[in-house]
Order: sequence, then structure tokens, then C-alpha cells
Amino acid sequence: MGVAVGIDLGTTYSAISILGESGRAEILANREGERITPSVVYFQDDGSVLVGTLAKRSAAVAPLDVVGFVKRQMGNPDWRFDAANGRQFSPEEISALILKRLKEDAELTLGQGAVTDAVITVPAYFDDAKRRATKDAGRIAGLNVLRVLNEPTAAALAYGAESRRDGTILVFDLGGGTFDVTLLTVMNDVYDVKATDGLH
Repeated sequence: MGVAVGIDLGTTYSAISILGESGRAEILANREGERITPSVVYFQDDGSVLVGTLAKRSAAVAPLDVVGFVKRQMGNPDWRFDAANGRQFSPEEISALILKRLKEDAELTLGQGAVTDAVITVPAYFDDAKRRATKDAGRIAGLNVLRVLNEPTAAALAYGAESRRDGTILVFDLGGGTFDVTLLTVMNDVYDVKATDGLH
């Protein structure tokens, strides 16, 4: 049976998590033992691709072959990255490489078979085109995207689940490329998102 995960596909760093046996979300380490993976891709001359820390380090020696901050281009049909091997990549294809790396790392860490399903978080300001592009990136990476969820809403839900207190919660999400906020109420384990917004 496949494993479902939560993915924060970030502008600067990305992370993947599962719901642990304790009932709490657990961020999984990548193959380097890090709990966050740089959202950076390095296209090497031989056609191979590096994602993460090694790609980020390669920016100093091969700046024209390294791409980062691609999340800012999601949903832009005119943007392409020209790789050293002569191929062009859309934002969705590059994001898919990052998602695939996260998926593979989770499979290595968990050792429980294939990671098949995912919820992917996006900034609150993402419009329909950017949300569709994120889902497409997940599909290209071999994931069934169950839902695309606003980042501050995901943070607010996680906070509510951890605190187990009724009340009104205001959550700020200060990301590498965005600033989002969500206001929600929690009453008797019922979560009601009142408002969410963001800017980049």
C-alpha cells in the first residue's frame, strides 16, 4: 500500500512529512540527513540532474546551469530554463524534479514502499493557474496530488492540532519568497478558516 505525505514546496527550501504513529506530523530527513532540502536544481553537462544541497553548492561554479526560486514562475506559460544539454524546462518540470527528489528521499527514509499520494502547500496568493501548475508538477513527479492547501492554513491547522485549545488563531507564514497569514477559529475540534491572504 502506498504512503501519503505532506509537502511544503518552498521558494528557497522544501520539506516532506508524514503523520507519525504518535498522531503528530514528522518532517522526514533527506538522503543527506537534512530536514529541509534546498529548492535548487543543477543540470549537468552530461544530462544528469542534481537537486538540493549539492545543486545549491554548484551555483558558485556553474551559475548558468543552476536554477532556484522557480516557484515564483509557477503558472507562467512563457518562462523556460535553458539547460546545458540544450533542453528547455518549464517551471512545472523543474518543480517536478524537486518533488521527485523529496518523494525518493521519503521512500528511502521510510522503507515502506512507494510514496503515492501528497498534499502540497502553496502560497495564499496563488491563483488557479499557479495551483494547477503545482498539481501538474506533482503529477509529473509521479504523485497523486490529493489537495493543494494554502501554506498559512496548513500551519494554522497544525498549530490547532498541537495545541488542542479552543480559540481564535492568527498564523503568520514568513517564507523565503512570500508572507502569508491565516485567521481561524477552533471550537470543539472544528476548524473554521475565517480569512487567508498573502503577498510576494
